[in-house]
Amino acid sequence: MSTIPIVSRSTAAIGVLGLGLILSAASFAAPPAKPACTTNGPVLMTAISPAQYSYTQGEAGSESFQFTVSSPAVQVNGNCDSSLPPKFGNGNGTDPSILPLTVSIAKIETGGIAVTASTAAALQAALSSFTTAPFQLTPPGSGSQTISFSFGNSAAIPVGIYDVTVEVKPSETGVGVGTASRSFAIQVEEPQVLDTLAPTVNIVAPVSDASLKVNDSLLVNFTAVDPPEGGAGTGVIATRAAITSCAGSFNYSLSSSLTNSPALPVAADTTVTATTGVTPWLYVGEFTLTAEADDNAGHTGSAIRTFSVGAMVGALPPISVPNRQFNAGSTLPIKFSITDGVGALLPPMDGITVRITAPSGAIEQRVAGSGASNIRWETDDYGNVTQYITNYVIPATGTYQVDILIGDVCGAPALQGGFKFVAASKGGKQ
Repeated sequence: MSTIPIVSRSTAAIGVLGLGLILSAASFAAPPAKPACTTNGPVLMTAISPAQYSYTQGEAGSESFQFTVSSPAVQVNGNCDSSLPPKFGNGNGTDPSILPLTVSIAKIETGGIAVTASTAAALQAALSSFTTAPFQLTPPGSGSQTISFSFGNSAAIPVGIYDVTVEVKPSETGVGVGTASRSFAIQVEEPQVLDTLAPTVNIVAPVSDASLKVNDSLLVNFTAVDPPEGGAGTGVIATRAAITSCAGSFNYSLSSSLTNSPALPVAADTTVTATTGVTPWLYVGEFTLTAEADDNAGHTGSAIRTFSVGAMVGALPPISVPNRQFNAGSTLPIKFSITDGVGALLPPMDGITVRITAPSGAIEQRVAGSGASNIRWETDDYGNVTQYITNYVIPATGTYQVDILIGDVCGAPALQGGFKFVAASKGGKQ
């Protein structure tokens, strides 16, 4: 027969109370301490600016670049204590709140293929050091720094496009922060062969400071050649010429009548001869011939040549009689002719003036008109002047200078020639 234990009321109460105390102690124990919040992910890195730099091989120059590196964000959640100073990654660095970084060139490629060692060395030599590397980011989640560097043009780098990758990573291993990288491009362009020189123009005719006569044949001849420039010359494609006077108010274009040999356009280093003529040339005065030539690169070469055009002046009897002298006080008919270069008579000249200089230096001028002291003329059946006449009362003995002027193309008096006569006292040779 089994025996049933007998428990008193007081003993049962004590047992229940003890269990409650045990349960109560387990329910109200202090939670374990939470760790500091940490960063998560790699270093943050902005794009490198500018993304590409180009230069022509052999060209001097440089470019400045920059980018910004920032701390990765701190991950705050219920498993970390945000009141504690945060840590980088797993906090295994020398100082968990400071992240030392190293910035370097990780690779240099062209078309996705690594460049040769010599090209890589030339590119590395052309890049300056990173101005803030190595450096530190602090505090986690908010620290940032801008990094700048430069590239100097290098003739040692072959023509091509090079992708340069810059890498930023922790200097210490095991800190639990990832690496960041960005790329920029360097483009080295082939030097372009350019035509930089204008054609060379040389005027052959008229010769410098030539003196032509009215009704002469005016020959214009000039040459033009575009320099070869080592294959860059583009050749002469057009020629022009014009004769000007009176500060440009007189302009006689010759371009439409120019003949070019060989025919245009021509290759570089080929000499073109341009010719034209004006027969007869009817204008009196000082003139400038301008000759021009264009190449196919938009350059214009030019040359200028000055020349003058006038008429022939000749004294007529009685002054032209050899050794003839005239009495002071007498009236002398001053007669003269104005002809072209071969002696042909000309129509009445515009703006004709006779300037008489006495032995005393006094000057008297005569102009065309009907008065006794003016200039008149006689013409042939063709309207050409056979002689001009002005009567002059000789005031004293001595040698007199007579100058003949006519109006030039600008309307100004232009000296054409002159002659002398001698006045003696009564009894001199008449």
